Amino acid sequence: TLLYTIKFEGSRNMSLRYDPLPLGIRLFKFCSGSSPPKGVVYKSWILIITFLVYASYHMNRKGLSVVKSTLHGNASNTTFYPGWAPFNNTDDGKELLGYLDTAFLLSYAVFIFMCGSIADNVSLRYFLTVGMIGTAISASLIGMACFWHIHSLAYFVVMQIVCGAMQATGWPATVAVIGNWIGKGSRGLIMGIWNSHTSVGNILGGLVAGVAANSISTWGLSFIYPAIVIGGLGITVFLFLPTNPQAVGLAPPKQSNKDEDEERLIKSLQHHSEDSEDDDGIIRDPNSIPAISFCKALKLPGVIEFSMALFFTKLVCYTFLFCLPDFVNSIQIGGEHYDAQKSADIATFYDVGGILGSILCGFLADRTSSNALICIIFQITSIPMLFVYYHFGTISMTAQLSIMFVLGFFSNGPYALITTAVSADLGTSEHVRGNSQALATVSAIIDGAGSVGATIGPYLTSVLTNKRSGNNEYEYVFYVLEASAFCSGLCLIRLVVKEINVLRNRRSRLATLSSIQRSE
Repeated sequence: TLLYTIKFEGSRNMSLRYDPLPLGIRLFKFCSGSSPPKGVVYKSWILIITFLVYASYHMNRKGLSVVKSTLHGNASNTTFYPGWAPFNNTDDGKELLGYLDTAFLLSYAVFIFMCGSIADNVSLRYFLTVGMIGTAISASLIGMACFWHIHSLAYFVVMQIVCGAMQATGWPATVAVIGNWIGKGSRGLIMGIWNSHTSVGNILGGLVAGVAANSISTWGLSFIYPAIVIGGLGITVFLFLPTNPQAVGLAPPKQSNKDEDEERLIKSLQHHSEDSEDDDGIIRDPNSIPAISFCKALKLPGVIEFSMALFFTKLVCYTFLFCLPDFVNSIQIGGEHYDAQKSADIATFYDVGGILGSILCGFLADRTSSNALICIIFQITSIPMLFVYYHFGTISMTAQLSIMFVLGFFSNGPYALITTAVSADLGTSEHVRGNSQALATVSAIIDGAGSVGATIGPYLTSVLTNKRSGNNEYEYVFYVLEASAFCSGLCLIRLVVKEINVLRNRRSRLATLSSIQRSE
């Protein structure tokens, strides 16, 4: 049984993207007999599987941040924390660890631009499977350095570059799949909940990696355990992921920006109601639509502004992702110092706050249809929270956890909204005439720009902290983070002004339409 009837329009692009129905879905449909699964069943499955997929990607990013203190060693107690050469050098050990962060993130930033265009032209299911299996292999090879007694800096750098390239496959493909299945009606809220996979992945990655992080003889398991998870999910994707509704005979979701109340009023005034389907009532094959070019995607309204905003937002978020456990390990909280495993556990509260922040940010964006306005409110609020966390988070464990939670809430909200709902909205806007094949390219451009910022953040942290020690080691880092949060909001000023004007006009238009309806 094939996905759908092949139409030979744009056959060159179509042939690359053609994707037979996954074996697991075929078996599922066969077992269901004469009563095929409903659309809500497929949508629920898509949300669950893609949530787990990208959570596993983030699990595999957390290992290095957790084992940094173990690899660098503890100069005050070399008996228990001798470190791992070449990173245990007290003069430049932290800077060398920063090179590993930079190698991964720079590779990710470079390859994600290419992956977006590739994902638009090949089977998303095959593309994700290759990326996930590749990530599992490269992460396992990093972990095996512990058991093979590899101390070559070049080996670690090369493996981080390969891992970054493999990880770049995940985001464009998963956002494209979600955009194919979820319409705009409640996309912000759904994707806000769905995007908590980043925080869930970080939490699970920190907890799993922390189990083996304290021992110099087992730190490699911090990479191998998450690799096993993503490898298993890669096989699941190959067997059970339908990448669009048409693949299982369902109509595509409605992609509309109109306010529902306004649309309802207009329809009542026009005394007609039409079904929300294509003009000819045909479920169209998405593979017959040619993919959008990189340059055309870059010119879509809002892409550049949100890309620049994500550059600074991701700089903040990824500095915490890669460096927060090390920061907690470097300070005394309530007069007490915590080891690598405990520091990783404490750092998970940042991601717990991020989960709730992502959900609220998406919900507010749905209610107001003002993505930029919601983002800038969260971004500006995170600036004083950065100041409060650095200066008052060491007072007690209660202060540390509560302030960290609030900081994660406000800094992760815009990150989640821009990378998911905003990317999907721009990729399915009227400017590309419903071409869902633009989804991966647009999301790759936005997330790629953010990844450049993500590369700079951890590298600057390694340079700045290498020159200082003690509780003031991260002082300059927090100055950079505060400036970045401010610049992120500044990038969205033009869009915020436009959205405020749209809200005013909409309110005025609704009032006019309501008065006309009452008079009739």
